[in-house]
Amino acid sequence: MILLRWVLLLGPVCLMLLMVFLRNLTKRAQIAGFFAFLYGVAAIFVGHSLALWSGWWHYGWDALMVNGLPADVIIGGAILFGPGLYFSFPNTRPLILLLPVIIGLHGAIFSSLEPLVFAGPNWFLGVLFVFATAHLPAIYLAKWTETDTQLPFRCALLAIMTGGMIFVVIPSLIMKAMGGTWDVLDRPTWTIVLTTGLLAITSLIGIAANQSLCLQGQGTPIPLDPTKRLVSTGIYAYLSNPMQLSAALSWLVLGAFLHNIWVMAASLMAWVFVQGMVRWHHRNDLLKRFPVGWPDYKAKVPEWFPRWHPSLKTCATLHLDASSRLHRRVALWLCSATQLRIQWSDDPLPRYENPDNVFDFDRSCAIAAAAMHKNFAYALVGHAWLLLALPARSLSGWILKGQR
Repeated sequence: MILLRWVLLLGPVCLMLLMVFLRNLTKRAQIAGFFAFLYGVAAIFVGHSLALWSGWWHYGWDALMVNGLPADVIIGGAILFGPGLYFSFPNTRPLILLLPVIIGLHGAIFSSLEPLVFAGPNWFLGVLFVFATAHLPAIYLAKWTETDTQLPFRCALLAIMTGGMIFVVIPSLIMKAMGGTWDVLDRPTWTIVLTTGLLAITSLIGIAANQSLCLQGQGTPIPLDPTKRLVSTGIYAYLSNPMQLSAALSWLVLGAFLHNIWVMAASLMAWVFVQGMVRWHHRNDLLKRFPVGWPDYKAKVPEWFPRWHPSLKTCATLHLDASSRLHRRVALWLCSATQLRIQWSDDPLPRYENPDNVFDFDRSCAIAAAAMHKNFAYALVGHAWLLLALPARSLSGWILKGQR
């Protein structure tokens, strides 16, 4: 058992180090491998936790366990099915690379790993689930990051990674060290509903920031793969550190729900992170990359407590149809919005244009973007609609394109 666990950890580590030694990796490739590893840790941890809950398999060991999972196996798996395989076969399509590994190798030996792993009746379904949600996206994330392509998908995977870390991995580590359990289903129904609603709001703050950095900043929220433009619109017109605030509020809500003061105290980590890393990053990176816009933006937009009305330096334009009764009502509703001009035309489709943006909006998304000029509450509602409407529109476009 000890030898097997060492192999499952040190085997992927040695493979990755060998590939790093043999290949002349660019900085972009190194960042790609690191992102794949982080995504793998979060996704494998969540996927294997669901596998335990579903009865697909369970582990027969009591050392180095977190939430019923062997920590060394999780780390080794994240390295192997992330930077390990990607550095070994950088030009191979991820699906072709992983399919024989998962089905042929992993699937064949999984049921023979007792007493490390005891396979349940539907263990292969669990293997396919982890393959689809953890291993395959990790390789794609590495490939897209190194080639600097598919930015929306990269940001989506990084958001999933961050969510897994915030909601599952970090709380599990805290409860492993300080005590506590995931007795979620034992709570009263009304507390589950209330907590779900509050976490949806706190998560919306962070996900909206992620989407803004992708659309308007042309980059990711991770400083290793930064934005190409300074983002000062949308939720960033109200708050300069929305993702850190989102994490801190989420830990407060989750800790209160679990009756765990240590999970609630994790919100201090976000504050320390902002006071240390984020401010250092802002001083040394953002100021260097955006010497004109950043000082003025920082002076007007707070870090932790959102403004009620946005701080916008330029005026945006919402184009509406003068003959539409609905559009006239929208214009009346937006008459008090900050830095928003209504321009009437004969075009039946609303359009939103902002000189500080690179991505403009039309149809219902234009109204949602314009709503962000009113106040912080409407900004969250507008972002929520964009998070639903833009992916749905892209998906419908791909379907129609495929039918042609």
